[in-house]
Amino acid sequence: MILPEKFDQNEWFIILSFLFVLCLLYFLPNRFPLSLRIMVFVFASSVGRLTDRYLAGPNFDLYDIMDTGRYDLFDSLTYFLYALFALLFVYGFEKLNIKGFYTILYLVLCTTAGTTFEWLSVQYNVFTFHGWKSQYSFIFYLIIQSFTLLFYTYVREVYMKITDKNVLS
Repeated sequence: MILPEKFDQNEWFIILSFLFVLCLLYFLPNRFPLSLRIMVFVFASSVGRLTDRYLAGPNFDLYDIMDTGRYDLFDSLTYFLYALFALLFVYGFEKLNIKGFYTILYLVLCTTAGTTFEWLSVQYNVFTFHGWKSQYSFIFYLIIQSFTLLFYTYVREVYMKITDKNVLS
């Protein structure tokens, strides 16, 4: 694993964000089984990695993550951070018992929050855009978060059928 060229504000931003979200998740009561949390975690980090590989890779090079265009230790932490945010996202969805029209509203609000966090990340040089704009991220986040909810609700239903019990009990 490549270490950062210099340890500066973007690494501190990732560390502090990571610790904040991790602590938040730690202190929230469990809403669903470990197996579902792991699946959401892997799904979100994989989608984040694949999306960034496609958009920030050498073919398009629309942005860099961290200090260079190369994959380093803190790039991997950003993918864990994506996954932690996905867990918070799904937790909120379950905790608020969102259904129907409110699902769309929840998606838009969370997408706005994600885009805002990305904008803040740009201010701390976590991302350096080369033709990418945060407006594009809003569309991508809306799509990805929709797929995350679809994935989660699907695996929740499968879990309930396999175990013959309610996930939230």
